Amino acid sequence: MENVKVAPRKEIRRVGIVGCGLMGGGYVQLCAQKGYQVVVSDATEELLKKGLRAIEFRLVESADKDLILSRIRGITGFQGFSECDLVIEAATEKMEIKKGIFSELDKICPKDVILATNTSVLSILDMAVVTKRPDRVLGIHMNPLFFASAEIIKTMVTCDEALEIAKNFSLSLGKGVAVVKDIPGFIVNRLITPLLLSAIRMVESDQASKDDIDMLFKSMGWPMGPFGMIDGIGLDTVLLGCNAVYEELKDPQFAPPLLLKKMVTAGWLGMKTGKGFYEYGK
Repeated sequence: MENVKVAPRKEIRRVGIVGCGLMGGGYVQLCAQKGYQVVVSDATEELLKKGLRAIEFRLVESADKDLILSRIRGITGFQGFSECDLVIEAATEKMEIKKGIFSELDKICPKDVILATNTSVLSILDMAVVTKRPDRVLGIHMNPLFFASAEIIKTMVTCDEALEIAKNFSLSLGKGVAVVKDIPGFIVNRLITPLLLSAIRMVESDQASKDDIDMLFKSMGWPMGPFGMIDGIGLDTVLLGCNAVYEELKDPQFAPPLLLKKMVTAGWLGMKTGKGFYEYGK
């Protein structure tokens, strides 16, 4: 593979986000709040409008609402990302979908632009090698609106310049930064996923109730318990993530509980559908 040495641009002014769901929409909102111009796309006009409405709803009490929203431009497709200095993919946790996105971004974006993924568990290198700039592909994994730190995932081919720009960008969003190896689940999900699955198994086998488990974790200072967290992440996302790590490691602690699979089949995906382990209003 030919890899022409191109120094990444040093200043990020316009950020592109692929996906306007829970995580992508969080990136869009946070970047706009921090002064960045943002271009966001989703697969359909309907999904895009839904994501933008959610951002507007979260900003309803902000005195700067109109200014923040004025920094956001919604599109469908990829063409608008040609203007961006950094693009972050926040689509569903399916490798083939992500590879397709990175292949399209590579055609559209100038060669000095860094392409990042917000995947929580999947191999960054597998996405990087479908592009002609694998040294400028990395992971920026965070929950933009809720957690104070970000994992910056560096593959074996990520260049130091791209890494520094990603670190500085994350710091500009007010996030602490940990540089992480490109291993299944990275740090956070490698540690937290077995705990979340164990909590589901305890409820599944009637060893404990979800309310007691969540109450005990919140009493230890967690902002939410395991089941509140699972509902917030999305049960389908948790299922895709644990399946991906299990396929790589064959470690039984990442094998999905039957209850999780049944709830996803039923469409009980958590906050985004109004019902998961808890029920939610509109």
